[in-house]
Amino acid sequence: MLVNLKKSKEMNTDILLLKTYFGWTSFVNPDKAAKKSFRLFQKVRKKNIREREEHFFALSRSFKVQSHKEPLDCFELGNPSGDVVLIVHGWDSNAGSMSMIAHALAKANKRVISFNLPGHAFSKSSSTNLVECKDAFLSVVDFLNLKEPFSVVAHSFGSAVSTYALSKSDYTIDKLVLLTNPNKIETIFKEFKTFINLGNRAYSKLLKITHDRLGEPLSNLSVQENLKKINYQNLLLIHDKHDKVLPYHHSVEVNNEIENAKLITLEHVGHYKMLWNAEVIDRTVGFLNGKEVH
Repeated sequence: MLVNLKKSKEMNTDILLLKTYFGWTSFVNPDKAAKKSFRLFQKVRKKNIREREEHFFALSRSFKVQSHKEPLDCFELGNPSGDVVLIVHGWDSNAGSMSMIAHALAKANKRVISFNLPGHAFSKSSSTNLVECKDAFLSVVDFLNLKEPFSVVAHSFGSAVSTYALSKSDYTIDKLVLLTNPNKIETIFKEFKTFINLGNRAYSKLLKITHDRLGEPLSNLSVQENLKKINYQNLLLIHDKHDKVLPYHHSVEVNNEIENAKLITLEHVGHYKMLWNAEVIDRTVGFLNGKEVH
């Protein structure tokens, strides 16, 4: 959600109205402000499906997987007998946004599986949260009934989804690639609080709502802590040093905490454009093929 707001900063009037509303409502009715902010945080901005994404959907073998909230649109490319790589897209996006990586992995003889997160792309809903996305991830993996270790490539919010889901499972993972990550979810909430001018009492109530929904404190949710609970072999982090959506320090924090991690620092590949960047794709595919990356 915070990504949406940051992308809308040029809409000064709308932002001012948003801040004014939550600032005033936090003062007169913190319960209402908390509930409204929780709904706002879960809001997905539906984007038009781009031509290259439509091309991916047309070329892929599509199938449905039932999840807790709704059936999930899933897609498969590559060798049906190849090593499995699960691809997880980020917030406000769709499986087709990572199609360049998917095609490259399919060309490398991998069996590539991707899916649209709840509330995204063709979904009837336009909202979701980390719990629903975690459930969706595990629904897809359970459906695949994989007997051998598999790999995961995730982008942005998808990194939080993947690590949170895997931390709740017994699956053995070969390689993990996180193309940016939000690390401490609590940090994202604090930025959200500041951005919409949410008062302290309302924010405390927002944390309570989130705690009740998650079943655990928000402070427990971080990529670096969830990684410690996952049985995986190798981790690759790729992040633009000047990323304007998820700051670079998130990956630095993870890299400093995790022993078997490799951080690739790039410049001028952006946050979204990195998914179409040849250097990012080559390093991702090389890493999954067992090559040393620098």
